[in-house]
Amino acid sequence: MAKKTWNKFSKLLGLETKEGEATHNEMHIVTAALMIQVSITHDDFSDVEKSGTLTCIQEHFDLDEAIAHQILEKATEHHDEATDLYSFTRVIMRELEQEGQQDIVKLLYRVAFADQHLDHFEEQIITRISGLLGVNAHDRVRIKQEVRAEVGA
Repeated sequence: MAKKTWNKFSKLLGLETKEGEATHNEMHIVTAALMIQVSITHDDFSDVEKSGTLTCIQEHFDLDEAIAHQILEKATEHHDEATDLYSFTRVIMRELEQEGQQDIVKLLYRVAFADQHLDHFEEQIITRISGLLGVNAHDRVRIKQEVRAEVGA
């Protein structure tokens, strides 16, 4: 995405981006937007999925509930503004090493398994996002199995 377009997108999300550097808000919102994308792939963003996403945001970023709600609201309102997933994954790739990128994939699987079921469409979108994040298939499958065991699905 062109720099001017990214700046416009960042402004829509209410992000305070610095030159070449993501703010914490930006990382939170793009990560939440990816979680929402996984949730809406097969259906509406159900209450169970919203709750699971909110919990993931709170726990992963160590935020209180009010701030996590604000991030979820901004991400929900604006995730459609991007024309592709790359606009979100690009920020994560720029800011995180491989371990952090894998942590994002783990969050996506936690959201997908929030209803104790991994839908085919959820799996497809997570596979696409994982590829954009540079997480290989072996690691993605390992992460999926870990999350499935955690949630008892």
